Formats: sequence, structure tokens, C-alpha cells
Amino acid sequence: MNQENEDPTPFEQRTRTLLRDSAMQLDGATRSRLARARTASLAQRETRRSWFDFRYLAPAGAMAAALLVTVLFVGRHDAPGVNDSAGGALDDLELLADADAYELTQETDLEFIEWAATMGEKGQAGT
Repeated sequence: MNQENEDPTPFEQRTRTLLRDSAMQLDGATRSRLARARTASLAQRETRRSWFDFRYLAPAGAMAAALLVTVLFVGRHDAPGVNDSAGGALDDLELLADADAYELTQETDLEFIEWAATMGEKGQAGT
């Protein structure tokens, strides 16, 4: 349908004319019954509105979603994470992938090997 400030199309003009003519041809009793039915329908529509209406639920749902996002992303940072032990698992995986690692684990002086690995990581090996 066109806006009210625009001119109606020929189709709209013809449709409006036909509807008005057909409404004028109705007898008074039928027009009265239609008017009462329309009034009753509008009254019933007004009484059916309640708090459980989309106009009230949509903003409430948006607020709940915003609160949930806030709690999930801004929540506690001091809580232990899910993958805190991933570093140890990666070390174990590195030992399994290295062919010489098994021989090193059979050594009796593991403290020296750990010290040498620490010095190598710090870049102090051989100095």
C-alpha cells in the first residue's frame, strides 16, 4: 500500500471504489451486525493483553542475555581454568615424541638433567 501522502495507484482506486459500493449495497441490519461484531472483536482484543506480551518479554530477554554475557565474560578471573594442566601434558607429549627422552628417563641422576635443561632454556648452557 502507498503512504498517505502519495497518490493511490489505479488498482487501489478501483479496489476502494468497489469496496465502498459493496458496503453501501448492504442492508441496515447486516451493517449493524458487522459493526457490533467489529466492536466486540476489538474489545476482546484489548482484554486479552497481559504481562505475557512480546512487548514486555523482548526487553526482558535482552536484559537477561546482557546479564548472562556480563557474568560469563567479566566474571571471576581468579578461578582455575580448564586447561591449566595443559603445560604438563605438552611436556609428556614431547617426551613421547623424542627418541632419546626414554634413555634420559632411565638415568639415575635426574636432578642434573633437570638442571641442564633449565640452563639450556635460560640460554646459559656452556657458559
